Amino acid sequence: MRKVQSEARFRAPQPRSRPPRKKWILAPVAALAVAAALVAVPWGKDDGRAYATWTPIPVALTPAEIDLVGSACRKDMRRYDLLDLDRAHLVLAERRGEYVAMLYRTEGPDMVATCLAHNLPGTDDVEDLNTGAASGSDSPRTTPAGRFEDGALTDDGAVSITEGTVGPDVAGLTVHAGTLTVQATVSNGRWVAWWPGPAVEWVGQAQTRDLMTYDLTLRDGSVIRDAKPWRG
Repeated sequence: MRKVQSEARFRAPQPRSRPPRKKWILAPVAALAVAAALVAVPWGKDDGRAYATWTPIPVALTPAEIDLVGSACRKDMRRYDLLDLDRAHLVLAERRGEYVAMLYRTEGPDMVATCLAHNLPGTDDVEDLNTGAASGSDSPRTTPAGRFEDGALTDDGAVSITEGTVGPDVAGLTVHAGTLTVQATVSNGRWVAWWPGPAVEWVGQAQTRDLMTYDLTLRDGSVIRDAKPWRG
């Protein structure tokens, strides 16, 4: 079970009503030593219809798209005091339909920042921007061959985004989340994936149960079904 990180100044999880849209928020400082942090806040999305163009297989961004969306993402992320954007570097970026996801990272402290933004391909419009920052997964060199690690996770019920690391022989990672199958973007020992739907279910006041299972594809073509996250 993932343990939800909480702090007095953060909004607690709310019933699935339709409140005004909220930004993803920063995980507490105390969570920095936790391998997998969860931030759960309501956005008030309209039943996922905003993500009608979502695709289970991502496509890479062009350099122009990275510059365009990345500039908007970094501007929004300036509000996170614990995230040193001057040292943060882009580690993964992907497009699924009309939405772009970007993952930034710093070391010492180990932090990840995520950004999900609407950008119609071929346009300069970047809107519906949602960002978050949390303690992340460990350095890719610590993940052994044939294994993966799950890192920061954001789930508001309408959309989920998660990331982590993989071993040097892992070429692909597939997330099964409920009825959805999601092919993660994997590059340089890291992975990121997002989908329109929940990643966890609540089983107590401050605990959740994963709805996710994982398959790993190794560079030799073999597949490890129902792979379990490595905990070190």
